[in-house]
Amino acid sequence: MSKAFLVVCLASLLVIAGCSGQKSQTPPTPPAQQQGQQAQHNMANMEDPNPIMAQMNQALDEVAAKSQANKLTEARPSAGNLVTLNNRLSSHFSDTGFRDRLSQAITALNSEVNKPSPDKAAVDKQVETVRGLIKEAPAKIMAH
Repeated sequence: MSKAFLVVCLASLLVIAGCSGQKSQTPPTPPAQQQGQQAQHNMANMEDPNPIMAQMNQALDEVAAKSQANKLTEARPSAGNLVTLNNRLSSHFSDTGFRDRLSQAITALNSEVNKPSPDKAAVDKQVETVRGLIKEAPAKIMAH
């Protein structure tokens, strides 16, 4: 077969495919970001927030224990876990102000723990701030 014949065949297939594609219009799919947000929202509706808060309390206790033992660098994984858990929990809150305060407190704690030389007093203060907010959290959870 010659190259010209192959080009003509391919061009014909493209034209045929183009024509048939125009006849059957499929509904537009939402952008990937919207699909991701929808999936995240659906997951939040299915996931029980209580075990997440229990895991957050456990991670916070680990940070506090490492701080008391003056081993703040060993608290880094627990502080990072708090951030991850908060991301999972945040979609359960209808009160955006509370959600933002909790997120900011956890981020501040994680940032302090991850400094080259974390300040124990600052970590302890942030632990107590986060602990207080987590105690308020059950009252802020949306009813599903």
